[in-house]
Amino acid sequence: MRITKVETQLLRVPLQQRTITDSQSTVTHVEFLQVVLQTDAGITGYGMNWSYTPGLVAAQVMVQQNYAPLLVGKDPAMRKAIVKDMFFSNHFIGRVGAARVGIAAVEYALWDLVCREANKPLWKYLGACRDTVKAYSTDGGWLSWSLDDLLRDCHRLIERGFDAVKIKLGRPDPREDLRRIAAVRKSIGDKIDIMTDVNCAWTLATSKQYGSRLHDYDVRWLEEPMKPEDVTMHAELARAIETPIAVGETIFTREAFRDYIAAGAVHYVQADSTKLLGIDEWLEVAALAASYNLPVIPHTNVQHKLHVQLAAATPNCIMVESCYESINEMWEEPIYVTNGFYNLPQEPGVGLRIQDAYLKAHRIS
Repeated sequence: MRITKVETQLLRVPLQQRTITDSQSTVTHVEFLQVVLQTDAGITGYGMNWSYTPGLVAAQVMVQQNYAPLLVGKDPAMRKAIVKDMFFSNHFIGRVGAARVGIAAVEYALWDLVCREANKPLWKYLGACRDTVKAYSTDGGWLSWSLDDLLRDCHRLIERGFDAVKIKLGRPDPREDLRRIAAVRKSIGDKIDIMTDVNCAWTLATSKQYGSRLHDYDVRWLEEPMKPEDVTMHAELARAIETPIAVGETIFTREAFRDYIAAGAVHYVQADSTKLLGIDEWLEVAALAASYNLPVIPHTNVQHKLHVQLAAATPNCIMVESCYESINEMWEEPIYVTNGFYNLPQEPGVGLRIQDAYLKAHRIS
């Protein structure tokens, strides 16, 4: 099997819910880059990447101008060699950001081809350790929600079967964050896990002062409290407070994860394959975490079918985030949370094909 053609499509999909806000962003739309690889075997592979801020066209240009010429004529089974060639084709343009986002989109399409050729979904192709995957929800904990909305949505999610919810932090006054967490804990009781996410907004001093008080409410983790480039600060915070630290959404290389883990600066590894070089690098990070007896809980907003399948094939991946559920139907054969668990996709491939109707309605280039 050889690749004969590379196509890309960029679309911007509106959220079918209230505008959502964290400490850094207000989200109304999500951009998607669909990469399509056609082959001489009549099998087509689909990959994608995404962003909730504008600018994904930069990754589209990288795929079209840098990567497509390297792909035509190649055997998809030579995936790792192809990814290496793509990586070094942009040496002076960028080794993270748009360059890496584009590589991951292509890498998924390469995986999709070999899984389709084998007639297996990704999780069975990799070798599975479970046939359902536990979910936790972020969809009820947005920073822009009023306290009444926050409590109402937490109970709505619990009624659907979730036993873990994540609450956004990062209001101008951290004392208000603590009041909201206290109210949620009082309202939902002590049998439901609460996770918190600051989206990198706090300083070290704020993280120590207010992060130390999260233990009073049995918070499972404090996510992205500070800017992710500073491993030393996170290690100091991890030694100073009892609540475990979770990071990974904005960490882009296996080497950066290595440094976090070696420094004792992370307790929950939230590797996101769409921010890494794709599935292979994600599996490497997961194996690294396993060697330190650390759990992997991938950051995920829209790529449910991808990370759910990786979780099904990774023993130390104990659950997956559920978020942006309002746009699930954009995918071919979408999956949903039922009684707190994802059922796994059964169709061959990685599962990142966007429905034609969505491409037609929301395509921008």
